[in-house]
Amino acid sequence: MTLAAARSLAGATVLASLVPVAAFAQGPIAGTTVGAVFTSRIEEYARLRGRLEEPLPALDEKRGARPAMLTRRYLASAIRAARPRARGGTVFAPPVGDAFRHLIAQRLSEVDPEGLSGWDEDLGVGIVVYEPVPAWSRLPIPDEYLGLFPELPDGIDYRMVNGALVLWDLHAEIVIDALPSAFVVR
Repeated sequence: MTLAAARSLAGATVLASLVPVAAFAQGPIAGTTVGAVFTSRIEEYARLRGRLEEPLPALDEKRGARPAMLTRRYLASAIRAARPRARGGTVFAPPVGDAFRHLIAQRLSEVDPEGLSGWDEDLGVGIVVYEPVPAWSRLPIPDEYLGLFPELPDGIDYRMVNGALVLWDLHAEIVIDALPSAFVVR
């Protein structure tokens, strides 16, 4: 085990003892150390977004598409500026990514993969942290998978792009993190 992995696991253990069990409202990860680490990471992002969102005009579609688009772009730009060294795997870093992959693989073996046709196709869409992806490439996660995952803070959603599990910011319309090839049937 590398020093970084050992630190991550030690930090996860400390975090698990600090995060209330009520924070994990669903799924097999609920109430585990991995669940505590995941929740801590995603809530940290949600707090950052909330802080950066405060000075911006309220995101109100009634004002028109252009003001809403500008607010989203300003927010996305502020998030990128606040975390200039962001890279993939921040939220889904081990052991979190490993746990999600295991749950997805287990469920893939239990369900008819025919219903997942096309989910693992490469649509030619690059997934970059804190950048948008086209709306047509973001597929909703079926309920039988959503029940496996911990609940997310408001304004954050699970999506699938190119077979990857993506954490999608609904306010800034950007990728928070991605777990590549999570839904690829092997």
